[in-house]
Amino acid sequence: NQFTFRSPTKMSSAIKSSSSRALATSAASTAFRLLARSRKSTRRFDSKRQIPLAVMKDVLQTTLTSPSGFNLQPVQVIIIQAKDVKNQLAENAMLGAGNQYRIRDASAVAVFLCDLEISKRLPRIIDLEKKSGMRHPDYLSTLPIAASFLTGEGHVATALKQISSSIMSSMQPSPTIDSVKSWGK
Repeated sequence: NQFTFRSPTKMSSAIKSSSSRALATSAASTAFRLLARSRKSTRRFDSKRQIPLAVMKDVLQTTLTSPSGFNLQPVQVIIIQAKDVKNQLAENAMLGAGNQYRIRDASAVAVFLCDLEISKRLPRIIDLEKKSGMRHPDYLSTLPIAASFLTGEGHVATALKQISSSIMSSMQPSPTIDSVKSWGK
């Protein structure tokens, strides 16, 4: 049947539901834009100002809940407050004098670390997912394959990403897909 006839009451309900979804989406979009546009780049820090422990815990907790493909959470965050460690970080990891003094002046620095060999943790992740009983068996059966593709470990995964990116893009794939091994160079 090509046409669906609804009673005026059901139609009115459907219009209200659709309208409230549109309003919620619009409100969320507006809130995101306001947040994104209100961000500031800080050029100088007060090295004597201490960040409350509750704020740092909240930052760490928020990073734990950030989304990642198949919930693999390949990122870990370390908060550095020790002056000697910040100095080493500034000297060895930051490009340019401007970035070096910012690291030294900040009372705390968040360092984001990416797990380049997540496949080593994958058996544990799958075990935890099985024990939770919250995942459908189909999800659990595809998790190892999808995770190896998402993490890009191995030649096959890298080749598949390059091919799929090339097919989806009429120009140069963006971003260019490189092997995970090339990241450590």
